[in-house]
Amino acid sequence: MDAKDSHGPRERLLDAAGEVFAERGFDGATIREITKQAGVNVAAVNYYFRDKDELYAATLRHAHSAACELPYTDESSLSAEERVHVFVHNLLRRFLDPLRPRWHGQLMAREMASPTRIFGQVVEESFRPKCAWLQRALVEIGGDRFSKTDLDYQTTSIIGQCIFYRQNRHVIQALFPGLLAPDDLIERLARHITDFSLAAVRHMQPANPAHDHLLESR
Repeated sequence: MDAKDSHGPRERLLDAAGEVFAERGFDGATIREITKQAGVNVAAVNYYFRDKDELYAATLRHAHSAACELPYTDESSLSAEERVHVFVHNLLRRFLDPLRPRWHGQLMAREMASPTRIFGQVVEESFRPKCAWLQRALVEIGGDRFSKTDLDYQTTSIIGQCIFYRQNRHVIQALFPGLLAPDDLIERLARHITDFSLAAVRHMQPANPAHDHLLESR
């Protein structure tokens, strides 16, 4: 069976739009090219997404959430430490899973480098809830001794470690051959980043109050 027949027109539009947007950017992509690649007529865009802006927003959401779903409803059944691990594991899976379509990462990288008017919407709908989910776990681990700025630093540090392995994979492989061997890679990295981060959170001291106040007042 043809691959196009295994998904409905909406899913085919998302996949085709992701590839075209990732290659050409929002301004360079055309509805005609997207619908041709998806094997649907132009009217399908209006039917499923209303216009090009909504199609792009839906494609960004799909790219972000496809491999980065968090069990929000099961939050109470997981320890804080387990939730940190779940967050890291899902983020690494999104970055490093070889089965994930390449356009997912390419589109998000393009959007990060040159945000469109849709970016703020995606941040509020997708990024912020996931960061808040992680920060609630960090609060349980660190107690009330950390300020909001401390938590923001901890959150960005955890995310930054995951991004490092994605963006610098070839350098790491050259410096430390075998470290990123394909077998069980995501699980090993997730455990390392989680353990490293949890040890830091448990032992670090809060930021200087005066410095923290200065940052928050800017």
